[in-house]
Amino acid sequence: MKKTLLLSALAFIVILGLNAQTTIWNMGGDPTVAAAGSPAWPLSAGLASGVLNGTVVTPGGTETINGLTITTGAVVTTTPCGVVSASVKSFTSPTTTKAYAFVNKFLLNGAGYTGAVNTDVTPTLKMPTQKYASFQVSGNSTVYMIGITGSSSSARKMFLTDGTNLIGSGIDFPAGTNLSEGTITYTGPATTLYLFGNASVALYYLSATGVVIAGVNQVLSDKGVSYNGIEIVNSKGLDIEVYNMLGKRVATSKTNIPTTNLPKGIYVVRASGINESLKISI
Repeated sequence: MKKTLLLSALAFIVILGLNAQTTIWNMGGDPTVAAAGSPAWPLSAGLASGVLNGTVVTPGGTETINGLTITTGAVVTTTPCGVVSASVKSFTSPTTTKAYAFVNKFLLNGAGYTGAVNTDVTPTLKMPTQKYASFQVSGNSTVYMIGITGSSSSARKMFLTDGTNLIGSGIDFPAGTNLSEGTITYTGPATTLYLFGNASVALYYLSATGVVIAGVNQVLSDKGVSYNGIEIVNSKGLDIEVYNMLGKRVATSKTNIPTTNLPKGIYVVRASGINESLKISI
């Protein structure tokens, strides 16, 4: 009973902390944002997307930065996904009056689904297949971004989905050379949110509340226990147990544990003989 109550309290505290915290991705390298503890993203030629810097590579590259995963997907193109390039832009938020001084821009460098056009007001696919970003949240989340259309002559739109449903109506980035902002509010249980466009949009700043950064517990990672988004990996054959937020044990194994059949939510993974635990979001 004490063990169950302890795990329930732990999960509850974790969720409160996550929901109260805003995770910031300083894509545009604003030095004031960096000074506040959100490191600037370095310049990058992009992830593997068919051809990278003149070299043919395998599509499907991914990279995760502070909980935000950039996914190329199975697309072959000469415009690499995940590019960070120099772009000096200033912006004062009309809603918060906060002033930003960006030096870089971030590009997914294309639409999140094939057949997309910049006039799409809703995506034809709710689960993106290429050039998208994703992150896990513990529940309700407010997603805010600053960006600009990838082409000054045409408007573009960014969408947020949970893989099945469109969250809100997206964010419009009008034609022109000025930055603009937008907010999308997600209300619901723990899930993975997907961010993608109907065409290329340059992002300078992105933030979200309630972000779960899975797998940050280096102690369990060192013991061969980690989470890859599909299963709990147990590479060293430890006795591991999985508990839900109510403290109920939902799985135990000495091998990998698939999570695709578990209800969405926050789980605590414990390994026999190790005091630390791994918190994951499904």
